[in-house]
Amino acid sequence: TDLATMALTPGQRAAYQLTSRPPGPASFWYSLGTAVRSVGRAIDSLGITLQDDCAHIEKLPIPCTVVKVAGVSPSITGSSFVAPSSNLVGSVKLGAGSSVWYAALLRGDKAPVVVGDKSVIGDRACVSGSTIGESVLIGASAIVVDATVENGASIGMGCKVGKGCSIGRGAILTAGSVLRAGTSVPAGEVWGGSPASKVGVAGEAEAEVIADNAALSGLLAEVHAEEAWKEPRLIDQTLFDYKIKRAHTPEYISTLREDPKFTPMPTLGGFLEDVNAYDVKSVPK
Repeated sequence: TDLATMALTPGQRAAYQLTSRPPGPASFWYSLGTAVRSVGRAIDSLGITLQDDCAHIEKLPIPCTVVKVAGVSPSITGSSFVAPSSNLVGSVKLGAGSSVWYAALLRGDKAPVVVGDKSVIGDRACVSGSTIGESVLIGASAIVVDATVENGASIGMGCKVGKGCSIGRGAILTAGSVLRAGTSVPAGEVWGGSPASKVGVAGEAEAEVIADNAALSGLLAEVHAEEAWKEPRLIDQTLFDYKIKRAHTPEYISTLREDPKFTPMPTLGGFLEDVNAYDVKSVPK
């Protein structure tokens, strides 16, 4: 993260850190802290011994966002965002500007998964052995197995796309629909239901909604890419800066001898206004 986006200049930050230290030599507090932590570890070890087989030991989970299978690793260099909690397994290739959101699963262990440029794989979605075209929206919790989805198509939240299905260019599968294995959805048609069948035709308005949402997701992906993979040190630093910002109200600043002129901290609401997110007409069906 660029320090220019933070609320404090390096000099102001150093001054705050100096004034927040406890009195006395730093070596004394370091030694005391080390002793306290040693006592804490000893108490924890004693508790585990007393609990015996019932003890639960907290461990930091090993990251498994990108998993190599049979010597093949996912290719994510061109993507704009891959969530830390998502799982990409085996032969997975992400196109430029594509995004894979939280808890999504892309399985390329049996057959390759290819995701085209600027496509969006929503939260908790599962894509296995499929080819996804460009600017495709796959909604949260959708399941796509061994299927082909062409450019500009939209698969709604919670949809299930069976093995061997194909969804044509600009076609829409409405939320919660179940597409039977081997079914083909022609380009530009709207399908829905369980089992899914044709319920309408996608016009220019629907195509515009899909394009607008794909573009907005791409912009949000850049924000999430910066924040979700931030180092713990920078997370603590950012939280500290926001705390300082909340405390420095105009009333408080008016009591100071001079205005410290803190750099304004970015907000999600401000970002959405800047990218005209509130002008997006609707979300896909």
